[in-house]
Amino acid sequence: MSTVCQPVLCLPDHTLTLDDVVAHMARRHAGHPRIRTATQLMRNTSVRTRSLVDPFDEVIRGRSFGARMRRYAEAGTDLGTRAAERALAAADTTVDEVDNLLLVSCTGYLLPGLDAHLAGRLGLRRDVRRLAFAQSGCAGGAYALARARELAVVHPGSVTLVVSVELCSLSYQPDDDRIASFVSAALFGDAAAACVVREDRPGLRLENAYEDLAPDTLRHIAYDVDELGFHFDTNPRISRVVAEAMPGLRQWLRSETDVLAPQPDVLVSHTGGPRIMYEVSKGLDIPPAMFELSENSLTERGNTASAVVLDVLAQTFATRPRTGAQTLVLAFGPGVTTVAVTGTWTN
Repeated sequence: MSTVCQPVLCLPDHTLTLDDVVAHMARRHAGHPRIRTATQLMRNTSVRTRSLVDPFDEVIRGRSFGARMRRYAEAGTDLGTRAAERALAAADTTVDEVDNLLLVSCTGYLLPGLDAHLAGRLGLRRDVRRLAFAQSGCAGGAYALARARELAVVHPGSVTLVVSVELCSLSYQPDDDRIASFVSAALFGDAAAACVVREDRPGLRLENAYEDLAPDTLRHIAYDVDELGFHFDTNPRISRVVAEAMPGLRQWLRSETDVLAPQPDVLVSHTGGPRIMYEVSKGLDIPPAMFELSENSLTERGNTASAVVLDVLAQTFATRPRTGAQTLVLAFGPGVTTVAVTGTWTN
């Protein structure tokens, strides 16, 4: 069975508080007819601090699409390499042992992709198998673990390096006055995370994976793209979509796994915000207290998209779950997609 080794989270050097970004948006959009509502929604995100690859003064000046992507290539390679090197060290794994590289990122585009940049910087073997997932959004971390499990089945004994790189601040649009833009400015942070998946190490042994694509929800989580870059948009009805997805997930958990008996021992969940966590808690009968590590990730680092699940998993390792603890990894992303991975702890 493939086992997830200790994940590593790497944050860039610049820190931004919620008070700073709320004050900036209030000044820049002082004439907005719903400015009080917009800033209150920003505070409702519960984010306190986030990390950025550039100083906030530089972020708010705005950049062309080309400038954003050049920064993505440079900073994304640097931050992703740092996370990967630390994850390899944590798993006592050398670069020559890596057979598969899974790269997850939804905050930039370049050709060749970030996976090729990282492979070269890390010095991976030239025959390494590379898979890059660019549009899976916040579900990407769980999605990569599901694919790593499948690679272990197809290529027994292989070693997989999973790397998530998300530079959300590169999508900030200073002149975008939609409410969704205000919330995004308060919510998203930059980070890279990585882990090694292999058979002969302690950690979270991956067992089953589940995916659900809700119909007619393509615009619920989306980027609009213009000459300035990405404009993130999310539909408030996404919490209803998540609620409607819970019965199917619950049925799968009960029929295919031993996780809900009556609840998982360990929950590794992307936050998605307080309302999303409420719907998961209600739909799967999971106590709200089990979201503590997810809430901590959101509060201290913001929503770092695909990196969140690996961040929460890294925090979970620090709690030392008992051998045999049944675990549910859960995340949501564009589509609207629900991704779940189950596993058992082995020490």
